Amino acid sequence: MIKQTTALRKIAGLKKKHKVIRGGQGSAKTISVLILLINHASANQDREILIISSELTKMRLTVIKDFVKVMKLAGIYDESRFIASTLYRFPNGSFIKFIGLDKSDVGKGLRSHVAYFNEVNKIDAESYRQVASRTGQTYSDYNPDCEFFIDTDVIPREDCDFLQLTFEDNEELPQAEREEILNYYKLGYNEDGTIKNPYWANLWQVYGLGNIGSVQGVVFPNWEFIDDLKDARLLYSGVDFGYSISKFASLNIYTLDGAFVLDELVYSNRLTNPEAGEAMFNAGYTNSTCYCDHAEPKSIEELRRAGVNAVPCQSKMDIKPYAIKKLNEQVFYITKRSTNLANELRNYVWDEKTSKPQKSDKDHLMDAMMYAIGSGDKYNGEYTVR
Repeated sequence: MIKQTTALRKIAGLKKKHKVIRGGQGSAKTISVLILLINHASANQDREILIISSELTKMRLTVIKDFVKVMKLAGIYDESRFIASTLYRFPNGSFIKFIGLDKSDVGKGLRSHVAYFNEVNKIDAESYRQVASRTGQTYSDYNPDCEFFIDTDVIPREDCDFLQLTFEDNEELPQAEREEILNYYKLGYNEDGTIKNPYWANLWQVYGLGNIGSVQGVVFPNWEFIDDLKDARLLYSGVDFGYSISKFASLNIYTLDGAFVLDELVYSNRLTNPEAGEAMFNAGYTNSTCYCDHAEPKSIEELRRAGVNAVPCQSKMDIKPYAIKKLNEQVFYITKRSTNLANELRNYVWDEKTSKPQKSDKDHLMDAMMYAIGSGDKYNGEYTVR
């Protein structure tokens, strides 16, 4: 039997096209959205509903597992209708499909009646836009580890309903987990409310209260948005190659009053190199020297044939530490349209074991940025494709 919670009632009350639910740990946001989607699919014929997350493997352990649980509690689960455990067909013709962005190219041309972005803070802005622009209504949920494009670009929209939940909105939360969450406060704050431990205080803000927190140990802490590129002077550009799961990422690097200004150009997968070159020109590339991963000479040559002034970067081991040091010498700026760049900057952190930036699948623009600044700012002379 499915039990109603305050979280479920609050989410059910959201009416606008885009519904954003920011919540802390144990706030029942995912279960509540699943209940509403299952009810929608059961009550309406031929509904196409997508549930999207960054990784399909992780979905099988989290949101897909929760989906099966809710279906069984409702007494309507039929295993024979769950095709490959990723597509559930209801008797009335409706279906719910689970999509991991690491396995499927969902961004281009996909349409649905409802799309639910689970842990949307782990999804890049362009993938979100491609799906959201082609669906009737969206749900998005996340733990607010740090500010990202949903906070800055989606929540302020007139067609967006925003809801913030905490564990107090979930009457069904086990007492042991409730006490664990309350312990974040005890470990993070003194009795007078002053911060005792920044790490635990941040966990309380994010997972206890559902407030926007800050990622610990970011590589680039000192950057700000800038409205436009007026009076900025173009220096050079950078590219990190990608195709399937990894993104092709490119950006322009400018200088303004002695500070770096970064402007995102392309951030997409499944682009051939000629297509990527065309996309760069369409986004504002103007034939500046473009430093690319030196390990991909074939891709560099293909970009050159597409008209891009592409050259190999210098040794990555040498230029990355230099670029990090150079960027951290003073505040640098990024354009407001650079949403994927902002998301990567917020989540690019140090690995405490190696004292190097932590490698992830969301550092493509970081690499492009460092190829450009590490090569273009440090080295002089002519570069040729090797």
